[in-house]
Formats: sequence, structure tokens, C-alpha cells
Amino acid sequence: MLVLAGATAWAQQAPTPAAEPPPPAAVQQLLDLLRNPEVQAWLAQKQAQPAAAAPAAAAPPPGMDEIDMMRMQTRSKLHWYVETLRGLPSILAAVGTRIGGALAELGVLGLVLAVGGFVGTGILAEWLFRRLTASIRGRLIHTPGAGIGEHLTVFAARLVFAVGALVAFAVGSLGIFLIFTWPRGFQHLVLALLAIVLVARLARAVLRLGLAPGRPELRLVAAPEAAIPAIMAWLIAIPTVMIGGIFLARLMRRLDAPDDAALLIRELTSFLVLGLVVAFTWVRRAWADGEGVKHDLGRWVVTAAMAAAAALVALGAARAAITVFVLALLPWGLRQIREAARSVASPDSVEGKDRPLAMLLERTAQALVILSALAYLAQRWGVDSMHAMMAAEEPGAMALRAALRIVLTLIVVDLLWHLGRAVIDHHLSRSTAAMSATDAAHQSRLRTLLPLFRNAYFVTLATVAALVVLSSLGIDIGPLLAGAGVIGLAIGFGAQTLVKDIVSGVFFLLEDAFRVGEYVEIGSLKGTVEAISIRSLKLRHQRGALQTVPFGEARAMTNLSRDWVVMKMEFRVPFDTDVEQVRKIVKKIGAEIAADPQLGPHLIDPPKSQGVRRIEEFNMVVGIKFMSRPGEQFLIRRMLYQRILEEFDAAGIHLARRDVVVRNPDGSEADPAVAAAAIAATGGGPAPG
Repeated sequence: MLVLAGATAWAQQAPTPAAEPPPPAAVQQLLDLLRNPEVQAWLAQKQAQPAAAAPAAAAPPPGMDEIDMMRMQTRSKLHWYVETLRGLPSILAAVGTRIGGALAELGVLGLVLAVGGFVGTGILAEWLFRRLTASIRGRLIHTPGAGIGEHLTVFAARLVFAVGALVAFAVGSLGIFLIFTWPRGFQHLVLALLAIVLVARLARAVLRLGLAPGRPELRLVAAPEAAIPAIMAWLIAIPTVMIGGIFLARLMRRLDAPDDAALLIRELTSFLVLGLVVAFTWVRRAWADGEGVKHDLGRWVVTAAMAAAAALVALGAARAAITVFVLALLPWGLRQIREAARSVASPDSVEGKDRPLAMLLERTAQALVILSALAYLAQRWGVDSMHAMMAAEEPGAMALRAALRIVLTLIVVDLLWHLGRAVIDHHLSRSTAAMSATDAAHQSRLRTLLPLFRNAYFVTLATVAALVVLSSLGIDIGPLLAGAGVIGLAIGFGAQTLVKDIVSGVFFLLEDAFRVGEYVEIGSLKGTVEAISIRSLKLRHQRGALQTVPFGEARAMTNLSRDWVVMKMEFRVPFDTDVEQVRKIVKKIGAEIAADPQLGPHLIDPPKSQGVRRIEEFNMVVGIKFMSRPGEQFLIRRMLYQRILEEFDAAGIHLARRDVVVRNPDGSEADPAVAAAAIAATGGGPAPG
């Protein structure tokens, strides 16, 4: 829609034919002034008013306020509509007379043949262009694969060929027409009709580029295939009617028709375009699936905005009507730009490694659309010189400067925030499954620091944006900064514990004392680091409890998840156990675990027997140790326990138990009561056998 609005501006500034000599500068200024819509509306109003009403409209009474002025202007405008409708037959007769005079030499048949011939020539030129570039298009325009680069290449190729086809049509129709000399009135009429056809072809090319009928893999804007012809028909009709009305009004002025004719045509065109926009907004509801109350509310907002724009047109406030029109459709345009940018970037790029570039493409396109809309509105409101506007001291210019700075600041901050967040989120989403140990450690450190950096980045951008906005509004930010410094100093003295926590956390993070996902012990607390804030960290205990520890209270920290871990195990065996046989069994089991595809990669040093560590009263203690990666030692220990028990049992080695043997001097059986008391006293169990 903004492209079509730019076409509107171009149409209103179309130069006169080259065959006529340029008028003097003073005459040209007078002609430009007479072509001003507000001047024409004022002249038409003065022509339509009866002579008796002239004194009343000449000057408002001294005590009349703005509301009375608006009421008077509304009544004058309504009076002009009534008078214009009464004189409509004479206006139409005058228009017919002018058009008939333009067709006097070649006639209606000549007009039809001329327009049809030149349009046909343009279509033929476009067909030849497509035919000559068919092989190149077939190679460049294909179904894009993964990655933003290939998607952008295909989109650029489609854009180049679409522009080439449109240029071929323009050269074949308008270009050839302008080569020859035609009667003045006939030339204006044919040129207006060809320009309308060219605008329709331009709208068609833009829509085919975005909707890609029959090629859903190239479609930039989501739309059902069955609804695309109807969507294209509506969106071609709206700009065609708009441009057609503008060219017809300009044609009436060039053919010296009454000023009321051009003004009436322009306003009726505005009403028709606004009605078509409202109708399309509600008609497309039947093509959209899954839309709810939110989208219906948006349609009602657009409808109300178009009604307000129509009322402003009726009151003669054309610039305000255009402003309402553009601002009402701007959110819809930004949403389409977002969909198109993400389609060009591909879903894989939006979620994968190219996400920062995809986000940059989306936000840059939206920023360009917003700036184009602002530039168009500035041009419509008569801001011709940006330098003069920036240097002017009038209240209106100062307010416009402030609004422009605020909008530009918000656009830049929004672009920087989304780009930075996309980069950070991309690094946070990387998987460590296929990484080496060094890269995995680096990724773990990034997952610890990047969330804090993202929060700090957001706070910095928000602070800078707030200061720029306040400065643009004329507020002196110097005292604010000084006051913030004093408040910060007061908070520093009053919240020493908070400052201590923050400073301690900064040094903990700089020293890389822990990372998210690591198992640490802080005093009597232990658990896995689950989250880190600016002043504390959260530990998840293995039983599920979530513990919050301020950095200032973490005087000593034990990290159990760094580099490697040594696990030591002990087995109590009887005194008659063969220690060398135990060593061989442990060595055999260690080789089996090292060869295991699941446990082997986590084993740094295989299990080894340490021999007899100490002698106890009833047995001796045999030690075993191994080295593994942190967090994997428990699985290895479980497997080691299981295999040692199996191998000991196969070798006839029994684990020691505290046995109590009660013997009588005469060799007879012991009293059961005495034996039970001895067992209870020693805490042992009955001897086997």
C-alpha cells in the first residue's frame, strides 16, 4: 500500500509533455499554486456560494472560537456538495464536451485502437522478455534449500525478472507512444489510460512476487491457494481506482474542464478507495483460518479509521485523511513485511544459525517501511526541506523534530535489541552433544554469562532510549543524571549487603568458579546450579529442593563438576583372600568397562586395585579407585559393584562378615542363650556352616 501511495505522489507530480515549451518561472509558480488541492477547494467553494452569503464568509467574527470555525467550515463544505450535485449535469456535460473535443480528430475508435494497440505492444514486449530469459529463469528460480543465502538469491532473481518484465511492458507501451506526436487532448487522454494500465501491471507484478500463484514454496505471504485470484483482484482494483481517479482529475484540469469537476472526481475516488479497503478487510475474513476476536477487532479498527478518513475528506482535510489512512494500514503492512522477511529467510534460518541475519533483514525492512511512511506524510504536510525543518524554531517544526527523533530512536533501539537478542539466543540454543570437551566447556560458560549479558544489554538500551526520548521532549537530562548518581550513592550506603552480593557475584563469574548445570557445595548446601541472577544463584538439590544462595554468603565453594573426579571404593574380604587374584579380577573388569561404548568414553583412568589398605579386627580392606568425567562416576561405580560381586562369587571369594564363634572347653555344643548373648554383644552374625 505504501508503494502505491508513492505511485500516487508520482502521479501528482507528473510533468507536462515534452512537446510543449516550459512556461516562465513566475507562471509556473502560479500554475503550481492553482493546482494545490486546498486552493482549488477554496475557489470551488467561493464559486458555489451565492452572492448573499459572501459577506458572512468573508471574515469570521472576532469572538468565534475554533469549534465555531470548524462548524462553519463543515456547513460550507456541505453547501458545496449540495451545489455541486445540483450542477452535476452541467459538470458532466462540460466533461463530455472536453473529452469529445479531445477525440474530435481521431474519434472513439481511434482511442480504443490506440490504447489497445499500445497495451498489446507492451504485452508483446513483456512476452518476448520472458521468452528470451526463460532458460536463465529456470536455472535461477527454483525451490530454495536450507539457509538464508539461497533464499535471498532466489528472491533477488525473482525481483530482477519481475522488474525486467515491467520495464519491458512500459517501454513497449508508454515508450513507443511517447515517440510519436499526437493531438494535444488525445495525447493527454491516451497517456492517462496507459498510465492507469501500467499501475495495474505494477500492482500485479508486486502481488505475484509476494503471493507466487501455483508456487507455494516461493510464497512470501501466507495465503490459501484457492483465495489468491480473489486477493489479487481486490488488491489490483484498489490502486487502479486510486490512480485512475487522480489521472482523470488531472486530465480534467488539462482539458480546461470546470474546477468542480476535478475536485468532485478526486473526492469521489477517495470515498471509493476507502470503501474498497473496508470491503477487502471484511471479505478476506472468509479466506483466513483460525482468526479470532483479535483479528475482528483489528478489522473494526480499520473500518473506523477509514470512516474517519472519509469524514476528513468530506470536510476538506485531505492531509489529515491521508495521515489516518496510512497510519491505519501501517500495522497491517508491517505484519506482511514480517511474514515476507521470514519467508525469504526460511524457517530453518529463523530458528537456526542464520537467525541473527534473518532478524536483521526483518527489522531493517520494517524500519524502511516506517521511514517511507513518515517521509510520505512529511511530503504531504509540506515539509519540503528537512534541513530547514531541523533549523526552524516554530512550535510545529520543533514538535515535528522531537517526534522524528523519538521515532528514529525507537526504530534503532528495536533493531539493536532484536539483533542482539537473536545472536545471544542462537549461542544459547547450540547443542553440546557433538562438541569436544573444550567446546562443551566454552558453551557451558556462555550459557552462564550470556543471560546476564542479555539483561544488561536490554537495560542499557532501554536507559539510552529513555534519555534520548526525554531529551527530545525538551527535558534537561543533566539534573536527572546527577540525581541518579546521588540516589545510587545513597543506595550503596544503605544497601551494603545487596552491593556485597552483586560485587561477589561479579568476581565469581569472572573467575569462572561455577557454571549453569554444575554440581557445587556451598557450606552445608549442595545441588546443581539451575539459574544465576545479579545477586544470587539457585541450587537444585538431588531430592528436588530449590535453594537460593546470595553470592555474599558463598564464602567457600566446592565445584564437583570440573575436569575430572576420582572415585575410591573399599571391599572387606577375609584374611585368607588371595590379593593377587583380586588385582587380576579388578584389572579384567576395568578393561571391560573401558571397552563399553556407553561408559568407556567417560572413563579417564580405568579401575585399579590398590591392594590392602588396612587390617581390621575381623577382615582386611582392599581398595579400588578409578578416574572419570564429573557426573558419570556413579554409573561407572554401579557397574563396577555389580561386576566385582559376580567375579568374586565365581572365584569363590566371599566378602567378610563379623562372625562370633563360641566354643566349650569340653567340645560340647554351646548353650544357645549364651551364643545369642555373645552375638548381640558383638553385633555379628552366625558363622556359615
